[in-house]
Amino acid sequence: MKCFEMGFASLLDVTLWIKWASILANIAAVVTAIIAFFAALVAYKQLISNKKESGKNIAYNIYHQYLLLCINNPTLSKGIAKPATFSLDFEKYKWFVSAMLLAFEQIIESQKNDNKWRATIKSQLLIHKEFLKVSRTVRDKEWDEELHKIIEEVIS
Repeated sequence: MKCFEMGFASLLDVTLWIKWASILANIAAVVTAIIAFFAALVAYKQLISNKKESGKNIAYNIYHQYLLLCINNPTLSKGIAKPATFSLDFEKYKWFVSAMLLAFEQIIESQKNDNKWRATIKSQLLIHKEFLKVSRTVRDKEWDEELHKIIEEVIS
């Protein structure tokens, strides 16, 4: 009799348990959705972080290759004035500059809006300023737009 006096008898009603189960299922669904949202947010931030890190690694590897090119060709890395007659060294120098510009184009592509890389590239381009002034590929704007802007700053 105590059970009926205290209202515990309603706990014996199956429909009450069905209602409570329905409410708990709805709460569980909301909690699951919130957890899924935060998991997706963390995954997105991780993806962005990985993309940035990958871009940095690409830029460093490309620049490292450029530096190896400079080490292996110290005369070319200092710049060569255009000779009055044919010069094999000047022909090599033109290819050296093309390789350098290609490396810088790739670095800019992987590191958009990075002022440190822009400054590094600009400092290297200054060494080759005289050649860049007469370069056909520069004149014909065959390089990436961002790289071309830096080249224009250097040669003007």
